[in-house]
This record gives sequence, structure tokens and C-alpha cells, in this order.
Amino acid sequence: MAVAVSERTLLWRRFRREHLALAALVVLVVLLLACFVLEPLLEHLLGRTPDTPFMTAVSPHDLKPAGPWSWVANQPLDQAPRHGKTLFLLGADGSLGRDELLRVLAGGRVSLEIALLATSIAMVVGVVLGTIGGWFGGLLDSTVARLTELVMAFPLLLLVIAIGQTIALRLDGITFHGLFTRGVISLGVVIGLFTWFYPARICRALVIELRDREFVEAARMVGSSETQILRRHVAPHLLGPVIVWASFVAASVIVLEASLSALNFGVHLPTASWGSLLSSSYGTLLNPYGASSATHSNWPLVWPSVALFLTVLSLTLVGDGLRRALDPQAER
Repeated sequence: MAVAVSERTLLWRRFRREHLALAALVVLVVLLLACFVLEPLLEHLLGRTPDTPFMTAVSPHDLKPAGPWSWVANQPLDQAPRHGKTLFLLGADGSLGRDELLRVLAGGRVSLEIALLATSIAMVVGVVLGTIGGWFGGLLDSTVARLTELVMAFPLLLLVIAIGQTIALRLDGITFHGLFTRGVISLGVVIGLFTWFYPARICRALVIELRDREFVEAARMVGSSETQILRRHVAPHLLGPVIVWASFVAASVIVLEASLSALNFGVHLPTASWGSLLSSSYGTLLNPYGASSATHSNWPLVWPSVALFLTVLSLTLVGDGLRRALDPQAER
């Protein structure tokens, strides 16, 4: 006797055959657990925060930070001196001697929070506007199309910088009782409000294709309202492409946030993000003291770069794998 298999099960079976996308999904899960679970646990176990300075982790001769796997005297500047030594697994972050591992994990949490918030806003705005314009057509569709083209015409980086340094500064203090890090809400809202145009165009094209299909006409004939048709018959067809595009939007948001923070227009120090870590590490890249101390001076630039690369690559591979799993007839 044949057993009915749900569409969700079929999707998972097809996705499992995408080995590269499956490995990327594992990497994403590990990164999320490391940033949101491991980092607070390490703070509690080590008794220090990502902002705790250790001058013992900085060379007194050339002010270069300790390299990976360094044991330094456990004497934080903002706490009482302790006995023994402590391990800096990834070394120190710069001339302040902060723990690079904690900084990278905390920065990853901030960058991922911004990506989650901005992607959610962009997808909600884009899906709603694209669906409304494509479904109702006429003047409403023309208005949505012109608005989309207007937003696309602006240089995104310059626009976000301009808005971020004026209106968004008023939102910096909003953290929802500590749920988000300071600056996440402002940057996430600004980026989200100016990255919705691609999801809007995709949803509009899909809805225009779906609104004249036979199952939509059949639903109208049995007396279903427009809202019921959109919810029961159109939305399921949009879910797959929306999920796929959300992964691509999240990857682009992470890169945009890193670019803004590297230009000192995003998350501001001492709050760590991958972009701000890259910006603060540029000064250690050039070393005037010779090759011997340069061995350790480049590490603060390496770790956030690797984390950023892995996250963006994993999001892109997962999105591509989902696209092929949702469309098994597509050419491979």
C-alpha cells in the first residue's frame, strides 16, 4: 500500500541530495550556536567580556597583540588582579589586548542580529508591496512599480550612510530591554527599508503569473474572497521563492553591514561587529617593526574575515540548494 508523502518531506529529501548546501547549513547552525550560545557561556566561564582589556596580552616593545594560542597573565584592567595565566585562543584583538575569540563571537551575534532584522523587514515590505501590486494591477501596480524603481535608482551605500547618520542615530538607544545590542535596531531598520525592492519585483512577477491560473478561477467560482484566495492558494506558491530569496538578502545585508561598519558608519565601537572588527584591525596590518612582530599583527584581521566569508558563502549555498530542491526540473 502506497504511503502519501508530504511536500515538506519531499523537499527535505531533495535538499539532502544537495551535499554542498547541506554542509553549508551545518556551518550556519554551528555559527549561530557559537555566537548566541557559546559566547555568553564563555563570558561566564572565563569571567571576562569582549570589552575587557588585558595589557598583558600586548607586547610592551611594539604594542602588537598576542597571537593565537597565547597564555597571558590574568590581570584585566577593569577588574581585580588574579593569579595565574589565561588562554587567548585566537589571540588579542589589538593594542587594548581584548580576547579576540569573544570579540569575533560577539561581533557575529551583532552582525547576525542586524541581518535577521533587516532581512525580515525587507522581505515583509517586499512581499506585501509586490503581492498587492501584482494582484490588483492598475494604478496600484503602477505606483508600486514606480516606487520600486525609485528606490533601486538610489546608490544604496550612500543612501544608508546619509540616513544612518541622521534619522537612525535617534534609534541607537532602543534595545527592547537588552534583547538587541545597542545600534542593531537603527542599522537593521535602515538597511531593511532600502533592500526590499528585489523581493518586491519577484513577488509581483509571480503573482501576475498566478492570478489568471485555473485554480484561482475555480476558487472565485465557489465564492472565495480575494483575501482567502491570496492566503490559501497564492501564498503557498510564494513561500518557496521567498525563503530562497531571504537567504540571498541576508547574505547581502551582512556584507552591507560590514562595509558600513568598516567605514565607521555602522555599529560604533566599542560594540563589536565583524565590520567594526575589520575596521579596527586595519591599523595592525602594516607593521613598522619588522617581520618578527608582524607574525602576530595580522591575526586580528584574519578571524572576522574568515567568519564573514563562511557566513556569506554558507547563506548563498543554502539558498542555491533550496532553489534546486524547490524546482527539481531545473537544469543542474
